[in-house]
Amino acid sequence: MTTVVDANIIASLFLPATYSAQSMGLMKSWDDVGEDLIAPILFEYEMATIVRRSVTTGQLEKGQAQAILTRLLNSRVDTVSPSAALHRDALRLAERIGQSKASDAHYLALAARENATLWTADKRLANAAQQTGLTWVQWIGDWTPADSQ
Repeated sequence: MTTVVDANIIASLFLPATYSAQSMGLMKSWDDVGEDLIAPILFEYEMATIVRRSVTTGQLEKGQAQAILTRLLNSRVDTVSPSAALHRDALRLAERIGQSKASDAHYLALAARENATLWTADKRLANAAQQTGLTWVQWIGDWTPADSQ
């Protein structure tokens, strides 16, 4: 099976976050079943942004940034190049969930196209999606080890 995963979940495997334990548990469950993990190409840009923000906030030392970025980009998430159809779907989904920007909706569009679950660390995105009937969007804060069985 295939799962779409957002950048913050993968980043929390290497950088501390309030949901790092859930991310580690979820990643272990994906590893155990051989889940294919994918994300839109946007994922790679978000990783660089996360690392840069971690340096500027003092969470990460400047000298560690390159190594952490390499580890993040070498995670087992395959990135998917956009297409005109994916962009159109992202626009439609952004409108559906009431977002003014389409970047996060690319994760939604990819999950919809692949008939996959989207796991996100963005609670507002998950709530907005679920409220509009996109029940395949899951928030990392709701994950428990029982969910993987």
